[in-house]
Amino acid sequence: MTELNASPAGLPAVRLDMKLNVNQRLVDLQTWMTAWQQEDKRLAQRVHDLNPNHQADVLLGAQIAGLRRHLPLTVTQRPIYLDPGIVQETSLERLRRHLHGQYAQLSAAKRQLWLSNLHFLLTPTLCALIDKLDAIRRYRSIGQQRCFLVGGVSGVGKSSLLNWYAVNHLPTIEATYNHVPVIKIDAPVSNRTPKPLFQRILMRCGAPPLRGDEEHYLQLLTLYFQRCDVELLIVDEVEHITIPALRRRLLELSNLTGVPIVCASCNPLTWAANDTEIQGRWNDYFELGQLTDRRLDAFLTLLEFLLPFDQDSYLGLREVKGADGQATVPGPAHYIEQWTDGVLREVMVLITDACYKALESGQLSLTMAILEQAWRDIKRAKVVNFLDYLRAKQGVVHA
Repeated sequence: MTELNASPAGLPAVRLDMKLNVNQRLVDLQTWMTAWQQEDKRLAQRVHDLNPNHQADVLLGAQIAGLRRHLPLTVTQRPIYLDPGIVQETSLERLRRHLHGQYAQLSAAKRQLWLSNLHFLLTPTLCALIDKLDAIRRYRSIGQQRCFLVGGVSGVGKSSLLNWYAVNHLPTIEATYNHVPVIKIDAPVSNRTPKPLFQRILMRCGAPPLRGDEEHYLQLLTLYFQRCDVELLIVDEVEHITIPALRRRLLELSNLTGVPIVCASCNPLTWAANDTEIQGRWNDYFELGQLTDRRLDAFLTLLEFLLPFDQDSYLGLREVKGADGQATVPGPAHYIEQWTDGVLREVMVLITDACYKALESGQLSLTMAILEQAWRDIKRAKVVNFLDYLRAKQGVVHA
């Protein structure tokens, strides 16, 4: 893969700037897209070969399903970084000419492939969270343990970022065991026993399903965390763990292994409440917020540079000139915030769907009419999982 311009803090990303080479980026996107589709087909075949009457195969099937859900994030192994600092480095008009000139040479098929960049984007806030995840892994290497909470309303990018981070730190197969630097699981809804939680973690280590009580599973985790050199455990949807005794089991796992644990949910502070030891261990909080007002305007302005059209869409404007050319009327940014409440998932689904509609109808830009039609279609068929939407667009269907 060709090395492109580096992003802040050495992140595996590509800055949106004057060095962005559209043709080279398309080559990389096609490579990643092909690899994803091939791997998804391989995993689908493995699922068909499993025996639903064998408990081990059932657990393996669940593990494969989780991996397949997150594989689309590998399409942007080096995501585009929307850096507001580009405004100080060059004029937006110069950047617009640099990119529009390259877009003008693209076929319709390549423009649709280019939209794969929208699968996952980095913003300064998401980069800060990645830096934090990297930092607590470094702390562990010098004998320090740091745990923290990640929160924010549904759709602001928590799970997408954590899934992307885990997918970019997948296990490697060694001669005698797997090297598993990062484990990411979703907390089970069942609260009768901690065994489902422990099983999910063990499966990420590549451990075969074993029988035993809670203490035995805890001992196995202590063993496998050492053998697999686990550096970070991420537990998403942690609000599912409601029983105090089960929360204590997570604390105990942290005590026994020394591995930092990141817990994420819409409101993780509530999850940690009423337990001083839990609050003491998870005493750091990172919140992802909605994109509203000027933050949304700035995001949409930068995002528009990634849209493969020949003309401007003025997505970041709150007001535009009316049909008479004199009075002003609400612009795209006004309506996008009104429709989506600044929730990143909703914004990206709206823009992505509108781009497909515009390309299919041969439009030179996104118009308000196209945005309105895209939003009406989204409301009729509510999209709650952005990756499912992307799979459908790419024709990848799960059995």
